[in-house]
Amino acid sequence: MLIKVPLSWLKEYVDVTVSTAELAALLHMSGTEVDKIERPGDAWDRVWVGRIAALDRHPNADRLQLATVEYGRGRVKTVVTGATNLVVGAVVPYAETGSRLRDGHGDGAAFMTLEPRKVRGVMSEGMVCSAKELGLGDDHDGILLLDPALPVGAPLAEALGDPVLHLELQPNRPDCLGVVGVAREVAALLRTTLREPALAPVTYGTLPSTALDVRIEDPGCVRFTAAVLENVRLGPSPEWMQRRLAAAGMRPIDAIVDVTNYVMLEFGQPLHAYDARKLRGNALVARRATAGERLRTLDDVDRTLAATDLVIADAERPLGLAGVIGGEDSEISPATRTVALECASFEPRGIGRTATAHLATDVSAAARRFMWPLSADLPALGLARAVQLLTEHAGATLKGATDVYPAPRPRPSVSLPAADFKRVLGMDVSAAEARAALERLQFAVRSDGATLTVMPPAVRTDIAIPEDVVEEVARLVGYDRLPTTIPAGELPLHERHPLPELRERARDLLVGFGLTEIVAPSLIDPAWLEMLGVEGGIEALPPLRVENPTSVDRSAARTTLRASLLDAARRNLRQRAGVALFECAPVYLPRAKDLPEERQTLALVLAGQAEPARDGELWLARPRPYDLHDVRGVLDALAAGLGLQPKPGTEVPAPGLHPSRSRSVERGGVRVITFGQIDPRVAERWELPEATFLAEIDLAGMLEEVTPRVATAPSRYPAAYRDAAFVVEEQVGYGDLEREIRASQKSGLESVALLDVYRGPQAGQGKKSFAVRLVFRSDDGTLADADLEKAMRRIEGRLAHALGAVVR
Repeated sequence: MLIKVPLSWLKEYVDVTVSTAELAALLHMSGTEVDKIERPGDAWDRVWVGRIAALDRHPNADRLQLATVEYGRGRVKTVVTGATNLVVGAVVPYAETGSRLRDGHGDGAAFMTLEPRKVRGVMSEGMVCSAKELGLGDDHDGILLLDPALPVGAPLAEALGDPVLHLELQPNRPDCLGVVGVAREVAALLRTTLREPALAPVTYGTLPSTALDVRIEDPGCVRFTAAVLENVRLGPSPEWMQRRLAAAGMRPIDAIVDVTNYVMLEFGQPLHAYDARKLRGNALVARRATAGERLRTLDDVDRTLAATDLVIADAERPLGLAGVIGGEDSEISPATRTVALECASFEPRGIGRTATAHLATDVSAAARRFMWPLSADLPALGLARAVQLLTEHAGATLKGATDVYPAPRPRPSVSLPAADFKRVLGMDVSAAEARAALERLQFAVRSDGATLTVMPPAVRTDIAIPEDVVEEVARLVGYDRLPTTIPAGELPLHERHPLPELRERARDLLVGFGLTEIVAPSLIDPAWLEMLGVEGGIEALPPLRVENPTSVDRSAARTTLRASLLDAARRNLRQRAGVALFECAPVYLPRAKDLPEERQTLALVLAGQAEPARDGELWLARPRPYDLHDVRGVLDALAAGLGLQPKPGTEVPAPGLHPSRSRSVERGGVRVITFGQIDPRVAERWELPEATFLAEIDLAGMLEEVTPRVATAPSRYPAAYRDAAFVVEEQVGYGDLEREIRASQKSGLESVALLDVYRGPQAGQGKKSFAVRLVFRSDDGTLADADLEKAMRRIEGRLAHALGAVVR
């Protein structure tokens, strides 16, 4: 949670002996994150502390005045103003011409640059400023009156530009939600004294139930303190309070509301004020709402309450959602003279549920605080402070107060060996140093030398175990003291994980081949599995079903990746002429009377046009559909890239694929690879073109075919190239030719590449010519022509014997 802490407010409770930047660094390094330092005065260029030297009537306007402003070093200007709160001698902010201020007539977001201008015939040079024009509040009705003790002629940024610390707090530190809590941290860090604010001497039990009956009827309210104040004078709060509230991000409203907000920002404990005359039965009750009860809240919304909502009610109706938002029926009005103050402690999780249900993301500042584990000791402090401020600044008199605390929570006590600091932190911290650090944080510490017994202050709800105490000491002595050490002992051996390595290598290769990876949900519609086969599903056993699925589309664990790929291909082919997709993910193969077997699987699909045409025809190739050679080529290249050496297996039928254009191999009862064209009837069912090709590989089954990769140093000697053309029978494939060429050479042949395929009179009827480029390289030296001729003779002889090939 982000809170704003004005530095001047912080200094009221602790002496800050370092610069603002140094203070922010200390807080940050001790675990209280400082998001930024806001300096409101940075925008006040050419704005000064001025004094009204004279006030005269405007000669041409009854409602305007001519204010003569002096602002040091003999500088005097005349300003035309309509403000009615100015008197001679008042100290005010004065902005020279050329300064840039907020536009007070709008929402305060726009800026304006001051220029000399005539107002009803009189030249006005500059402006005396309101709080809104300076960005210090929303008040634009009058000029901001400054402390008469401020030096006239001083830049306003120096006199009034109060730095504001923006702190990003974590839920384990609710004690820092108030300025006093932050001051406690600063006092500990700077080794100075904390000055806690003055509290009214409130005596509980002095409020008769006839004046105010306070009850807790649900354990969601832990503690309920309340007070009744009479003769309350409703009006604006003091200027210094308004300025602090505005700097902390809250809008001043009136004395009563401002005091409750001020105490919340000061202690971190929210309060709520009721018009006591509007409380039916003179009661304040913490109870659960009745389902269907209605409440109109302060944001003018009529809400229907649930039975799980905790409310503050009077004898007849709910007055507000406890800890979340108040209701209109009991709000403070100009006629309010008697106020009932509520200051309570609630269970944070219940407040969080209610706030989320009713306010969604627009949660109030009070609710955000109650959603954290605030100390149950805070309500008494907050109530006493609010009574003090209302007595001083609103003329209130305390009629009485009550405190309902049915199950007081004891303060925890934590014992730990002094040796724990060395064991946990890895650095030496003596028992005396640890005790001094904890006592600066107001912990009560007892020590017998070997053991420390620690009791945290009441506001610290985050201290429960010895490690919490060790952390507090580490924060105070400084994390920078933690030593830099080399890990002791032997380094653990690197563990290889062959299956994940194979999967990642396969993904990289397929992306390099131009395929696109998809990531589909593991839960699918079981009807999809029925659509994969010609006559029903392709698995013998039904898939694992989800008992309470969010929808039928996510109700079965997929037994194959085919369905997800075919669905993705179908949807993509609506915008594209061709797709090449793959997925690498586990499938869940059903087993009788057992949980399914999880197998890492790779699947790919090619559908539509392999080389889609644009504007009729590509420059280098005509458009063509994918065919069986494409999917076989991808699989061959994948096998080569992974270093697979195929092992024998059993040919089995490939359900869902074309019976004469598919192949499936099983080894050890596991189907390791299936590929081919999907059955035209299945393609029609999935709204796919007939030329749709698919492949599935069981990666775990392929592991035994992987040959280890061995890194070898490249040869230092140059390569030698030979181009040759071999005439073979039409039925001989290039793969057969390359295999025989490589088999003829035990070493020295680096690569074989196909250059051209020729069919024509020079090759002969029923024959074709493959032109290839052969690259030779030796690790022992530069190859001579004689070496190359010998290698070529071996190749020619092998090809003639095995394939009947003839050199063209």
